[in-house]
Amino acid sequence: MSGSAPLRERSVATEGWGELTLDRLLAQMPAELELVTSWAGAAAPPLRWVATSELEDPTPFLLGGELLLTAGVPLAGRSPAEVAAYVARLAAAGVTALGLGVSPVHDALPAGLAPACAQHGLPLVRVAEHTPFVAVTRRFAAVLEAENDRVARHLVQANRRMLRAVLSGAPESSLLEVLAAEVRAWAVLTGADGRISASAGRPALDEEQLRPLQEKIFAGSGPRVEVASFAEPGAAVVVGHPLRSERDVNLGTLVLGAPAAFTPAQHTAVSVAVGLLEVLLRQRTVGNLAPSRLATALLLGAGEPGGERAVLRALAQSVAGPEGEPVRVVQGVRGPGHDGPWPPRAPDELPELLQLRRLFDTRLVELTAYGFVTVTRSPVPGRLLADLELRGWLVAVGRPAELPGLRAGHEEVSALRRRLRAGGRSLRAEDVPWSVAGLLGPESGRLVADRLLAPLEQLPEQRRELLLGTLRCWLDAHGNWDACSRRLGLHRNSVRRHVQQVAELLGVDLDDARVRAELLIALQFVPGAP
Repeated sequence: MSGSAPLRERSVATEGWGELTLDRLLAQMPAELELVTSWAGAAAPPLRWVATSELEDPTPFLLGGELLLTAGVPLAGRSPAEVAAYVARLAAAGVTALGLGVSPVHDALPAGLAPACAQHGLPLVRVAEHTPFVAVTRRFAAVLEAENDRVARHLVQANRRMLRAVLSGAPESSLLEVLAAEVRAWAVLTGADGRISASAGRPALDEEQLRPLQEKIFAGSGPRVEVASFAEPGAAVVVGHPLRSERDVNLGTLVLGAPAAFTPAQHTAVSVAVGLLEVLLRQRTVGNLAPSRLATALLLGAGEPGGERAVLRALAQSVAGPEGEPVRVVQGVRGPGHDGPWPPRAPDELPELLQLRRLFDTRLVELTAYGFVTVTRSPVPGRLLADLELRGWLVAVGRPAELPGLRAGHEEVSALRRRLRAGGRSLRAEDVPWSVAGLLGPESGRLVADRLLAPLEQLPEQRRELLLGTLRCWLDAHGNWDACSRRLGLHRNSVRRHVQQVAELLGVDLDDARVRAELLIALQFVPGAP
């Protein structure tokens, strides 16, 4: 990947955005301009201006892209080698074409001029006798004005199409589809966590390949553009735009890729799209009517005909991502060393709430007595998890769930949340064994074991290990004296005596199934337990 220096590649002409090219001017003046040597490649080169000069070296006064008109004064009396050097200077300066008037200085093309132009791929145009150079300049100005009007009209139409896309049911995806089609590029929209939330035009790069470019974008502030180049087809020019809040907080990025650099008009269309996307993302993070519609649909309309559809529609407008994708519940508590007053006072709630909305790319965030709870489509990738922990949060991430399974998902995450502080790290429901012992965790489980089995800790080590081993064996054998006796190599009466002693020391009734279950769970957390 290259750096972010501006690129000077010639743009591929696209319908609606094509630059004025040399062949179009030649077509306007067939009697006055004759093409002697053509351009290299299939497409005619872009023509940005018409200039006139009789200097031997006019290149310091040129910007590139000009049709340079000359009466041939600098070529009069020159050898073919000197003529070739003149042409080489023009080609190196980026001149689009050389136009030579055959009178009054020359009656014919200077010797070596046409071969030199062909060698350097510089089109050579013969200007007909008695054709003033100013006539060529005026015709070019007229064609350029008409071209600018055409591009302006196309830009207005493109803006209208993008605005209509914003008003659709899936505004971000629709906007990207319109933008990708208009500028002939692929487009990717990511959230603040770097995860791709929408795309159009078959992106040539994935999240991992885009990450270095995104890090550059997020490292800056204010309006900026990062440009890179990749070896993948369709990614010769990759342009990244930051999407920011009014307070310059990163909301995401818009990345576009194309085989060649964009034209100024295409950049204008992209700038409009950036502004529209920032409005959409700000609405999501700051708020709009979707959450209240969701609450109303849940309270009043879920049981009515079409009520579930209304709930799903309001949910899709409240949570980023394609409609119909599962969502998940995430709960967070303040980590060690972040035990300030909570929940925050009302004036301080808004910044905390907006920050969490931005991080999870959802409007459904609620501050609670223990921390926060949110409904999001984000899988909470490792980068986001690390960012949350740096901000002082430990989070429990639920499994993806459809709407009917959200309540069960919330209960599962609530059970996980109670382990967060004890374990000192964030948890994912997918990584936790779905069992009582798994939900307790090692710290809480050890606390239960210490309290239930405390009387045995007072015994000498040898006696304590004998009783614990006998109790564990008897519970594993479902209270079968003979099976436990064979497993331990003890007489069944000895096993019975040891188990009865445990019951007396602990003050429990081992005939109670719930007591046996609690002891079996507690024994899993005794140090050295198998």
